[in-house]
Amino acid sequence: MNNKTLNYIIIGLYLISLFTESFSGSGGVYGIFALIFGGLSIFIGNLFAFGAWIANIPFFIAFFRKLKLNTKLTLSGIAVLLGILAVFVTDLPMHMGSSTSPVKIGIGFYFWIGSLTLLFGKNLMEYIKLNKK
Repeated sequence: MNNKTLNYIIIGLYLISLFTESFSGSGGVYGIFALIFGGLSIFIGNLFAFGAWIANIPFFIAFFRKLKLNTKLTLSGIAVLLGILAVFVTDLPMHMGSSTSPVKIGIGFYFWIGSLTLLFGKNLMEYIKLNKK
């Protein structure tokens, strides 16, 4: 599979994750809202949610910037590790932050972490191929 096809799959998975529930429970959270408002979780002390939200930054840098392959591999690996923190999120603010609601990861999480993992795998395969010679 060529890099262009992999890039389309990575972006496709990411886009699907934005329009599916990243967290489900009473008042599920769609990925687009998790992306937009996830950074605010630092203010309520939800470090797992904040860490998972931060995973988007190295993901976007590794995907869109022209960087050395070592840097892309490192950033995409960091994105996957930070993304896994979402598994530990047990409650999120609901109703304009006036209360919290118990949540668990939803189907959107799997699309999202899949896109992060696929980018890491793509960079790892390129790294191995480059250093094999």
